Amino acid sequence: MTDQTPPAGAREPIVVPPPSARSIMAIAAHPDDIESWAGGTLARALDRGAEVRLLLATSGDKGSSNPGDSPAEVAKRREEETCTAGRRLGLTDIAFLRYLDGEVEDTRELRQEMVAWIRHWKPGALFTFDPEHPYPPYIGHRDHRVVGRAAIDAASLLAHNPHAFPDQRNQGLLPHAVRELWLFASTAPTHWVDIAAGLDRKIAARLAHVSQTPDPASLDAGWRNRAAEIGRPAGLAAAESFVVVRLD
Repeated sequence: MTDQTPPAGAREPIVVPPPSARSIMAIAAHPDDIESWAGGTLARALDRGAEVRLLLATSGDKGSSNPGDSPAEVAKRREEETCTAGRRLGLTDIAFLRYLDGEVEDTRELRQEMVAWIRHWKPGALFTFDPEHPYPPYIGHRDHRVVGRAAIDAASLLAHNPHAFPDQRNQGLLPHAVRELWLFASTAPTHWVDIAAGLDRKIAARLAHVSQTPDPASLDAGWRNRAAEIGRPAGLAAAESFVVVRLD
């Protein structure tokens, strides 16, 4: 996860409300990813009556600079922080796939698990990373690119297809069509969302990740500045930006 501000891109900003879907799903790589890139938009969607659920590929087991911390201890702590953050944001459900931090591969197994959760939660809109124009370019976290690619394939190609992972029917998991993708952490965003009404909750959720926050006051100020920088091209006081892809 990075707290830097992505560039505005070359397109004219399109300001949109949060997705209108009643069920929204986010697929991210690590604890605190979703707060960084989409927390304000999801907070606003929750306020409009949506149910929002989060699937994390890893539990951030390498998220410690202390060599004495075991990966299992780090993962347990970060999952607990994620659950606290989810309560602050208002998430309906959180699930962990528990792949190793920094070692996620775009495998059939990963796509199968993502499809199963999509079919279980039945989202109308799905949030994940932009794997084609990742931010920051060249040096963005590899897990972000891999998770974004797998999530897009799961949502756009597989979850709705009855011939993809047909054994999931035995678990009551029927094909489901996601209607739109909201891709974050992108160097080529197309759509901006006004998050002024969700910014405080976005920051409060991020501050729940205590192990990743050496200076809470600095983070609070930095994230407010970052939201303002992202919003400036669209004439917004605070914003998040996305690539929105319609699938229907």
